[in-house]
Amino acid sequence: MAIKKVIFDLGNVLVKFNPKNLFRKIFTTEEEVDFFLHNICTWDWHIQQDLVYDTSQAATPLIQKHPQYKEAIEAFYERFLEMIEGNYEANIQLAFSIQKLGYPIYILSNFPGDQFEKYRRNNNYIDQFDDRIISGNVGMAKPDINIYKLAIKQFNLIPEHSLFIDDKIENTKSAEACGINTIQLNNPEHLTNLIKKIINF
Repeated sequence: MAIKKVIFDLGNVLVKFNPKNLFRKIFTTEEEVDFFLHNICTWDWHIQQDLVYDTSQAATPLIQKHPQYKEAIEAFYERFLEMIEGNYEANIQLAFSIQKLGYPIYILSNFPGDQFEKYRRNNNYIDQFDDRIISGNVGMAKPDINIYKLAIKQFNLIPEHSLFIDDKIENTKSAEACGINTIQLNNPEHLTNLIKKIINF
């Protein structure tokens, strides 16, 4: 069926997100960076913060466990935006090209609420989307199927006429379970070609 609405993830679709970008400034070797991200401020710990608005207290329990890493742990959210290396400008412009053709465009992203607001203030393109759902603002995150049900309601989607783009397969699979068409984006530079297979423009 014809696609009528398009939903975009942010990280690694529109936004160049890489935690190492920050911690290479704090540690002297790649081995130290990897150890810290795999054992101290882990990905599992970080994605729990995607469920909250306020990350100001997230560091406290980790500092109690690993006081020798206090500076680096505090930096995770105090300097969170330094993990963002920039934006995939071609993909942002692609989204607006689709919008100009009459396709409403939306954002569905896992992002701590306070950190998203900091990002949004410096990236005005966010407000040009028709609507958005940010996990930290609603207390649920992908791949929880309930956030897709919220998107269907809030964005007034007809799932079979909607397209969702995300870099993580677990997130696209949950969208597909709700009947939404998906692109699982392995390489942000391939987005234009992938969308052109689905939408004629």
